[in-house]
Amino acid sequence: MFARIAALCCVFLVSLQFGFAQEGWENVEDRAGGAQLNNIQLQEGIYRTFDEFKTNSPSITVEFEIRAKHLFLKDTGSTWVRVNENKIWGCFKNGKIYVSKDEGVWRCVNVGRLLQFATVKIQRYVDPNFMYGSNVHEQQITKQYFLDTETAQVFDLNHRNLAPYAAQEPNLKHFKSKNKMAQTILMLKAYNELNPLILNSNE
Repeated sequence: MFARIAALCCVFLVSLQFGFAQEGWENVEDRAGGAQLNNIQLQEGIYRTFDEFKTNSPSITVEFEIRAKHLFLKDTGSTWVRVNENKIWGCFKNGKIYVSKDEGVWRCVNVGRLLQFATVKIQRYVDPNFMYGSNVHEQQITKQYFLDTETAQVFDLNHRNLAPYAAQEPNLKHFKSKNKMAQTILMLKAYNELNPLILNSNE
C-alpha cells in the first residue's frame, strides 16, 4: 500500500513539473510582439548563419512566408521565390523560431539554451511483386533533435545525448529516463527552465 502511494506521489510531482515547464514556454510565446527572451526582442527575418541568430541580426528582412516546411521570399511584384533551406541557419517569424534541417525549416517547440524541434521526411521504398508488378510505398519518418545555442551543435534527442546537460543541474537528478522519449522531453523542458536562451545583442 505504501509503495503504491509513493508511486502516485512521484507521478504527481513529475506531472506538476511538466505543467510548470509547459506554462513557462506558453508565457514566452504569448508575449506581445513574439518571443521575448532575456529582454531581447528577436528581429523577424532569415538568419543565414548561426552567428546572425546569436547576434540577433538577420541579413534577410524582406517579406517572406513559410509554406509547409519551405521558405519563400517576395520577389518583384507578386512573384515568390523559394529559398534553398540548406544555405540558411533558420528564421524568426510570427513569434516563432525555425531551424533549417533535413531540407526544410522546422519550428522550435521548446526554447531555452537548447532548441527542440522535429523534422518529417517521406521515405519511399519499392515492394517487388512478381505477379502484379512493383508497388511503391511511402513511410513518414519523424526525427527529434535539439540544438545547443552555445555551440551550434545539433544532436538527436535521446537520453544519452541529453544526459551531460542534465548532469550540470543537481535538481534534475531525479529524472530517470531510460531512453523513454516522453521523459527525455520533460527533462529537456526542465533544463531550459533553468537555462534560458541568451543572445548577444549587436547594438
